[in-house]
Amino acid sequence: AVSKQDYDNAVATQGQAAADVSAGKAAVDTAQINLGYTDVVSPITGRVGISQVTPGAYVQASQATLMSTVQQLDPVYVDLTQSSLDGLKLHQDVQSGKLKTSGPGAAKVSLILEDGKTYSEPGKLQFSDVTVDQTTGSVTIRAIFPNPGRVLLPGMFVRARIEEGVNENA
Repeated sequence: AVSKQDYDNAVATQGQAAADVSAGKAAVDTAQINLGYTDVVSPITGRVGISQVTPGAYVQASQATLMSTVQQLDPVYVDLTQSSLDGLKLHQDVQSGKLKTSGPGAAKVSLILEDGKTYSEPGKLQFSDVTVDQTTGSVTIRAIFPNPGRVLLPGMFVRARIEEGVNENA
């Protein structure tokens, strides 16, 4: 036989153990929710560079230090420069009829890689800046290239060939 006091103690201990189990389950649920906040998802596809933060370091949204940088590799934007004089000559030759164009956005762009070989994918002109850089006398032109093989990398040196007009009498 068990005394009333022992019985009451056992019931209280069992109740406390059940409460501890519930608190433990709640702690696990909270930890899983917090773990979900640790995933950092990039809005673009690409490759991530060297991490600027060590593993285990505390980071927060308002932090000035970037964790790392994701570079989009397909498509790749290539910024080119054209002297304002060359742009002026091109404009004059098109206006005078000396050169024919295929229309806006139809210029063919090809790249010559560092090893001298021509990049296999053709590019398209995306835009030309509206101002001339006063220190260089040039205008920035941006072309876009598909890069499915990830051959082109950010910062890579390339040369461009742009067919903006054709002289039909040549």
